[in-house]
Amino acid sequence: MVVRLHCQQKTLMKHLALVGTLALVVLTLAPPAVEAVKRADFKTCAQSSFCRRHRAWADLHVNATTAAASVADSILAANGDRAEQHAALTRNRPIISSGDVVADAPRYALVPGSIDASRVDEGIWSARVSVPSIPTAASRSSVKEHDLALTITTLVNGAARVQLTNPSTAPAAYAYDPTSAAFSGTPIAVPLVAGMVSAAAADSPPGASTAISILSFGDNQNFSAEGWSVRVRHDPLRISLVVGLEERAVVNGRGWLRVETGGSVSAAAPIGSAEEGADKTDPWDAWRAVDRDGTGPEEFNGHQDRKPHGDHSFGLDVSFPGAAHAYGLAEHATDFDLPSTRGDGARYSDPYRLYNLDVFEYELDNPMALYGSVPLLLTHGAQGSAGALVLTASETWVDIDRSTPKALGSHWMAETMPADIYLFAGASIADTHAQYMALSGYPTLPPTFATAYHHCRWNFNDEPDVRGIDAGMDVHGIPCDVVWLDIEHTDGKRYLTWDAQKFPDPARMIGDLASKGRKMVTIVDPHIKVDVDYAVSREAKAKGLMVRDREGKEAFSGWCWPGDSNWIDFVDPVARDWWSGMFAVDKYKGSTTDLYTWNDMNEPSVFTGPEITMHKDLIHHGHLEHRAVHNAYGMLQHKSTHLGHLRRTAGNPTTRKPSDLATIQRPFVLSRAFFVGTQRYGAVWTGDNMANWEHLRASVPMLLQLGMSGIVFGGADVGGFFGNVEPELLVRWYQVGALQPFFRAHAHIDTKRREPWLFDDTTKDRIRAAIQRRYRLLPTLSTLFDAAWRTGAPIMRPLAYEFPTDPATWSSDSAFMLGPSILVAPVTQPAATSITTYLPKGADWFGVSANEQDPAAWTFSKGGNTVTVEAPLEAIPVWYRAGSVVVTRERAVARRSSAASARDPLTLYVMLSPTNDARDTLVVDDGNTFAHLAGRAVAVQIKAAGGGISAALGAPAIPRALAVDATGDDAQWVSQQRNVPADPAVVKEFVDSMVRVRVERVVVVAPPDVKVQWLESEKVVKVKGANAVVVKEPGWTLGDATWAPVRFAA
Repeated sequence: MVVRLHCQQKTLMKHLALVGTLALVVLTLAPPAVEAVKRADFKTCAQSSFCRRHRAWADLHVNATTAAASVADSILAANGDRAEQHAALTRNRPIISSGDVVADAPRYALVPGSIDASRVDEGIWSARVSVPSIPTAASRSSVKEHDLALTITTLVNGAARVQLTNPSTAPAAYAYDPTSAAFSGTPIAVPLVAGMVSAAAADSPPGASTAISILSFGDNQNFSAEGWSVRVRHDPLRISLVVGLEERAVVNGRGWLRVETGGSVSAAAPIGSAEEGADKTDPWDAWRAVDRDGTGPEEFNGHQDRKPHGDHSFGLDVSFPGAAHAYGLAEHATDFDLPSTRGDGARYSDPYRLYNLDVFEYELDNPMALYGSVPLLLTHGAQGSAGALVLTASETWVDIDRSTPKALGSHWMAETMPADIYLFAGASIADTHAQYMALSGYPTLPPTFATAYHHCRWNFNDEPDVRGIDAGMDVHGIPCDVVWLDIEHTDGKRYLTWDAQKFPDPARMIGDLASKGRKMVTIVDPHIKVDVDYAVSREAKAKGLMVRDREGKEAFSGWCWPGDSNWIDFVDPVARDWWSGMFAVDKYKGSTTDLYTWNDMNEPSVFTGPEITMHKDLIHHGHLEHRAVHNAYGMLQHKSTHLGHLRRTAGNPTTRKPSDLATIQRPFVLSRAFFVGTQRYGAVWTGDNMANWEHLRASVPMLLQLGMSGIVFGGADVGGFFGNVEPELLVRWYQVGALQPFFRAHAHIDTKRREPWLFDDTTKDRIRAAIQRRYRLLPTLSTLFDAAWRTGAPIMRPLAYEFPTDPATWSSDSAFMLGPSILVAPVTQPAATSITTYLPKGADWFGVSANEQDPAAWTFSKGGNTVTVEAPLEAIPVWYRAGSVVVTRERAVARRSSAASARDPLTLYVMLSPTNDARDTLVVDDGNTFAHLAGRAVAVQIKAAGGGISAALGAPAIPRALAVDATGDDAQWVSQQRNVPADPAVVKEFVDSMVRVRVERVVVVAPPDVKVQWLESEKVVKVKGANAVVVKEPGWTLGDATWAPVRFAA
């Protein structure tokens, strides 16, 4: 047995010395300290039997539907276009039973007379689906399977939900409902109108039903060309989401639906071989071979998965007519526009895997699983966007192919039933993304300090080291809001404790940081050291709150950082409630309310487990097997920690009294593992990256992927976690990290120290300038985080999100939008002095590289063009969208922290459009509490038009409503509230307090070919060498109900 560890062997010694002889065995087997990912530690589809079976089923289906008898080339050639499609699909596929006769494809169909339309007023339509029967080899008689239950629900946000369950055979061990974790309640249905037509499809098998049920919903519930509908073809089963007359998403259009119902199989036969004693020309032999392949206990790297309840996986295809571009499926280190895994042009031979794993030094351009999983696929094409969420917390594989003309295909394969599919459609990616966010929940609003700069390392050694970091930032004029501590700060890897020798007075240390507006974050992992003298371990065990062994009797024991460890069972609501209580200041000794939390290793990582994680047949609360809950585990820890932070200052996390809201601090919790809905609890980062240019480049598409999967508060370790970083790379990484949502520098324990002042003065100055840019932009970033909380809009956006009608943006991932107005083109190549990027059409652009505060250094470009600009090492090119307003705090560059600059004056950069206008909104709140729910927030509506600029204060936009009811266990938490019943007295008090924040400068820039008759005066000064003016001290404050117009042009 090999224990896989991340640290050098000298570091391992202190972990392994506790276990005597075993330590010597493990140490000799431990891998080297720094190496690339060990692929052999992780499964491929071919090594995952259910993935192998479903892929083989699809291959056979292609063969069977291409020709009824065989896959011979002569028969394929007679089938015209279908033969071409088959040829494309079967490239990069194993051909199953290519020498045998293959029967017509088994098909799923509605059971005649089973439709139940009695609940259409509730938006629910149901029926039974017959599972296809495959004759046994000996008797040639069919084995009758039970029926599946099909339920279709039409939802308030324009989405449709398709559920397939196997109620008669589903084991209780797999009866986990991931909606309880993924959503804050039950999706809200809208009434539908059900009707039926008869229409034979060209590809219907002989004897198939011609019936199609039409379920209309939304604003126009009829069968006309307008409105939304779900259309269900009865035989073979085919379900489509239709907008007008256009199909946008189709389930089982290829007939690849396959549900495993747990039936026992005496022996497994390899795919492609006939059953013993079977007729070699038996047309059903190939199908039986698929069903028998890999059933029963499964071995991998010396670990056995017993599968005591049999196989209950499902596979199904979802196609998107009119689409060619695919996004989402976080987390993978691939292009943002996901490459194909099957068919013509397939880049990968394996599907995308969704199975949360601790992957050491992960590879790039690879569909292998990483730390988190969001089974959401969004697509785009000329007719708009569509998407599918296949909601399961079990291991999932997804193939993508573009082999069908004018459609993008996907094949989903998940280890446990039920199949729960949500279909979305809209005119743009923003539309489908918004539909998903309305279900999975909007991001929690972070405190302002969390949106600033974080400085981290495994590990800062002790209190003097921390104080040295704090002082160094001040001495060198580098703003910093958070100092982090990794695992070495604890008492022997006992989380929620301190090493008394290294950190004798942690509360005082945290308080000294807080006196400058800084915070601290400590790491708290889910594995708990086995130690009867460790209060956390003793209490959790006594209360029965640990994940249990395969028999469900004892706490599961495995190996992680502390050595022998148990894991908290976060599936158990009692365990979650208990865990949240551990963050109370009187429980977490040495902590204060200025200490925040980092949940790492929560995939969960188990060094002695299969694939460095838990065995799938371990037992959770409710007798659930781990296989059914795996991908939700880390998020449930994240959720529990978030609740702990709420309770720390709230007591009751559901209180809504205005006086209480102003005292409840917003949580900040970072998690490595994630799932659907993680955005409701905090931030995520991309894990253990490497200090090289390739990983810098990969950070952009990976974070875009996170944002489109709903997790808008994401970042990558600046500088790379593994390896020593060269100064040029570090500077470039700081430059792009400063413009990404979560901005944290982090490094491995064995790397050289990376404090900016340890480099030469030029490098230090460049790093400082990048960090200062972040602090200058905090007012704009705060507005973007507020918009994310209100609407779900990502902070870091793909160009295609903002410009969905420009095909040149649909695959772009080297540049990104920071909100709707700032385009960032990071430099990700060594020794680069210029950069070439595409500026989307539909907008005009003001570009700046160096000297950003001087409009004379700006350039103007029309959209729809590719431009090349200088990119010296001291600058990163950005473009501002014409017609927008960007708000900064220029004095923040001289402040220690974001709190120190909170009342500093503002500068407005007004980029006029060719029609000489611009408008934008600035949202301001207290940056720390939930008082915005009582009205302690203002929106400044800024408008430039007709040669003048003015503004009016008002309430921020009303948050978008969720598409779920408020029945989830977190729905009433103050951090999840959406309605803002503002108290007029609270609003007035807050607005009055804002009179101290003034606007000190307004920069107005016009396109160079637009003639502007500037009105120069004592306040309005023309900028030499630019079509711009600077308005000095316009006399505005954030406490003014309106800003008196200031004229800058005739």
